[in-house]
Amino acid sequence: MYRILLWRVNSLFCKKFQEQLFKNGFEKLSISLINSTRAAVVSTVDFSEANVQKHNKFRSENPFENEYIIPYTERSIKSSKEKVLDILRYSFRISENEILNLLRDEKYKNYESLKLTLDLLYEKGVYKKNILNNTWLLKNSAKILQAKFEVLNRIKVKDVNDFVPLFRHSVPRLTKLINHLANEQNLFPSSINRLYYISERLNMDAILVCNYLSNRLFVLEMPFDMLQESLNHMIKYGVAPLSILKDLWAFRYTPKSVKARLERAKDAKKDKIMPWMVRCPERVLQRSLKLSLDEVNILGEDNTVIDYISERLDIDKKTVDVLLRNHSQVLAVRVTKVKEILDYLLDEEGFSKYDVARVPRVLCHGLETTKTRIEELKSIGCRPTSLVILCRSRREYEKFVNNWLEKQKKIKQKELT
Repeated sequence: MYRILLWRVNSLFCKKFQEQLFKNGFEKLSISLINSTRAAVVSTVDFSEANVQKHNKFRSENPFENEYIIPYTERSIKSSKEKVLDILRYSFRISENEILNLLRDEKYKNYESLKLTLDLLYEKGVYKKNILNNTWLLKNSAKILQAKFEVLNRIKVKDVNDFVPLFRHSVPRLTKLINHLANEQNLFPSSINRLYYISERLNMDAILVCNYLSNRLFVLEMPFDMLQESLNHMIKYGVAPLSILKDLWAFRYTPKSVKARLERAKDAKKDKIMPWMVRCPERVLQRSLKLSLDEVNILGEDNTVIDYISERLDIDKKTVDVLLRNHSQVLAVRVTKVKEILDYLLDEEGFSKYDVARVPRVLCHGLETTKTRIEELKSIGCRPTSLVILCRSRREYEKFVNNWLEKQKKIKQKELT
């Protein structure tokens, strides 16, 4: 094991020393912060052969996903703005447009502050992708970030990157949260803490879980037995993991309420149970469940919209599938609405099944608008040869009606003459 003392006495010495280290093939350096008095500080990095080989192997298996930023070495650039551009370009290896977007979204104090922040993030092993996904990190001073890293050290973590999204909060707020996690560590002998417990239960990356939880800290602070029971219910009833993370407000409700709502959704044959069903008003849930039951009554338990359209139009499923490839929005329409439109066009207005099959788009058009237009066309004696006119924009439809009236007027004039 080799230990290297890195003394940042002046910028020239630091630059030459870092260049020599990179020439020797070292992947990561520990860069010490420079305080206001520019005092010399000492930082050590394990550059043993085994550690370097382990790191290189990890980088080769994950060449882009877990890539570090490149430590910046100062160059002779006078303009502060140009220095900021240069350090971002050099550290992240991103395009000019990406740099401009980064600068547009975030406001940085100055070059020196930005450099110290990047140095610290590099020293702590924060991945480039993690920084780019949380660009607000670059607005934090190195002093503030250092304080947050020290707070994080109070608990065990598998990877510091997993907790970086929590750094969006102030030091006092982060301290309160970390202390809470530290006090309940004995509850998670294998998962280490609550974040990893949720990550393992949902089978999702801890950093992604943390990204969502960082905006809903109550999930990390609520009584664990309440969280565990509600999470068990959601997993049991088949709520998708990402859906759970995107709608964490469902955990505000008691496990008993969560189970009751999810059970009702299951009984109504809901094909996709969502967390909003736990927290929505009762009237909204009742309407949603009624629509689901209506769909089951129309389709049966095993049929699809394609099966239903195939049966109503007397054409095989493969043909329906081909017809709907260019009109995929039809598949997103509730089958109850499809039934209403088919009943109206085929049974009430007497259009043929072939007429509907020629214009599948009519199945996702508003029923009320369709009725209004057909009634208007009937009133002027027009029976369209194609249902496509029912799906046109208002301007195109009005143009069609005006042209029709103009033709009828000319025909009457010819008859009179």
